[in-house]
Amino acid sequence: MQTVNIGILAHVDAGKTTLTEAILYETGVIGAIGSVDQGTTQTDTLELERQRGITIQSAVVSFRLGDLKINLIDTPGHPDFIAEVERALGVLDGVVLVVSAVEGVQSQTRRLARAIATAGIPIIVFANKIDRQGARDIELLDDIRRKLGLRVIALNTVSGIGSPDARVLAKSHRDPEHSESLIDILTETNDDLLGAWLRDADPIDPQALDVELVAQMRRRLIVPVIFGSARTGQGVDQVLAGVARFMPPADGCGGDPLTGTVFKIQRTRNGEKIVYARLYSGRIESRERVPFRRLAPGEPTLAYESRITGIDAFDDGRQKQVAFAQAGDIVRLHGLKETMIGDYLGCEPGGRPRAAFPPPIMESVVSAHDPVLRPQLNSALAGLAEQDPLISIRRDTRRGAISVRLYGEVQKEVIAATLTDDYGVDAIFEPSQVICVETPIGVGAAVEHMGGAGNPFVATVGLHIEPCAAGNGITYKRELGSLPLSYYTAIEETVYATFEEGLHGWRVIDCQVTLTDVAFASPVTTAADFRNLTPLVLMTALRRARTHVLEPVERFTLDTPEDCLGDALAAIGAARGQVQQNEWHGNGWRLAGTIPSSEVHAFEQRLPGITRGGGDFESRFDAYAPVVGPAPTRPRTDFNPLDRKFYLAQVSQS
Repeated sequence: MQTVNIGILAHVDAGKTTLTEAILYETGVIGAIGSVDQGTTQTDTLELERQRGITIQSAVVSFRLGDLKINLIDTPGHPDFIAEVERALGVLDGVVLVVSAVEGVQSQTRRLARAIATAGIPIIVFANKIDRQGARDIELLDDIRRKLGLRVIALNTVSGIGSPDARVLAKSHRDPEHSESLIDILTETNDDLLGAWLRDADPIDPQALDVELVAQMRRRLIVPVIFGSARTGQGVDQVLAGVARFMPPADGCGGDPLTGTVFKIQRTRNGEKIVYARLYSGRIESRERVPFRRLAPGEPTLAYESRITGIDAFDDGRQKQVAFAQAGDIVRLHGLKETMIGDYLGCEPGGRPRAAFPPPIMESVVSAHDPVLRPQLNSALAGLAEQDPLISIRRDTRRGAISVRLYGEVQKEVIAATLTDDYGVDAIFEPSQVICVETPIGVGAAVEHMGGAGNPFVATVGLHIEPCAAGNGITYKRELGSLPLSYYTAIEETVYATFEEGLHGWRVIDCQVTLTDVAFASPVTTAADFRNLTPLVLMTALRRARTHVLEPVERFTLDTPEDCLGDALAAIGAARGQVQQNEWHGNGWRLAGTIPSSEVHAFEQRLPGITRGGGDFESRFDAYAPVVGPAPTRPRTDFNPLDRKFYLAQVSQS
């Protein structure tokens, strides 16, 4: 039996989970369609999801279409949970992108469309809510073409659009008008078909048109659009037919070497760790020891083996224990205690580009309302970070607090509710702060000699710092010397660790560090001498070089009505934004430029009033830029090597 792994993606409130329910009902998996508002849907299983009416975690459910098995992943629509979408895209064979026929293309829709394109995944657009007042069809198609840059072809027509009686009718390749539209769009990217159409007097065979349509869709040259209503069921059968017809089955063979990806981790109520994986080739069996690989930027590949104690497969709406899994399967694995999201089973799958969303740009300090529960808070946040690696945590042992990286305020509210409901910890979150970085302005150097005044360590370390090109991170090199390798390793690792907090408390980037001086006294010197001395030398050199604090900046586009242009320009200026391009676009102006990430949320809230509801704003992370005015600071969590007396006192006690 062939398998297709598809995802349903959408802007929040476009009807993604409702479509999932309609599909499961249409395929006989469930006997009644659940309600998002009432919290009775099949895939929103978390209590928080049912309470809030939004999808927070991706969920997998399976159904059959004849001899085809479909694994469907329902993903979050809210931008605060974009990391879940990113991980899901890496394991899919195709995507159904839901667009509301009323609201049209939203900013999140555009982000998703770009990510799908990066991942190279075939796509079907489901134009939902045709039964709602204000629904559009022809105008919506133009909207999708213009805003998403997709070459679309509608596969059905709508009657009674915008009313509860809206109905859809599938188009036929034998219909002259539809056939002509197909030929027009298919011949744009197929010269052979164009030549046949120009050369032959007879019309192109409808079956040949269908074959070419499928081929171009799978190559992402064309995107089919299906109008419908998930709420009334209109068009759902055509979506299913499109999935079976257009989506490529999972390739790979059970006899090939094992390749797979871990894309999700969950903890059960009793604390068991469940690992979700997609297999691209090969086969695994329950009780088998399986090789894993972990790749991290700038670090050597970590290879390890772990025994799988159980395998759960998805089939016809249920999870069931199976003895083995093979290429194409999405499964739940038991017994993998050290496995993390992003680890590979066997070898890394080749030829699959990954859609990468930028990491969170906000952080909030969280502490337990009851200090006695601090250990439980630490454990709970570590567990949440395991399930979402982008929620990285930064511990401040001196203040007894932890900083958590976030995409937005909704995610913060969800984490707070999860800590209370699942872990019994009432947490206090401080106001969120945008995460900045630091980079050297000039050149700095420092050296501490063994036996010198104020150096209690049996070691010599000299370091030279200079800025390097943007995007290079930290470049470390050393001049030739005769230290034991363990000492060189201790210095290098400490340089990277120390630069997590620069002069103002932010991570240092785009800097080259050169080790210039070293000495030791055998057998007295230990690696700890180099680990303890290096932060003092490094921060002295950095203080001499001085640093800029940089804030994240987003590149934006804003479509605004003509008569709102002045107000829009004034609002962008007030938000410290810069307009770098403006042009007449459609029935209004399109502005493009940059805006600090810290200003985006407030600007988006003001936009409807500024443009009388006619504005369309989209932004994405672009770069870091120097902060204008006083540099923001962040409390240090280390022993503060900028304060020599305090640092030495803390090191002596550790």
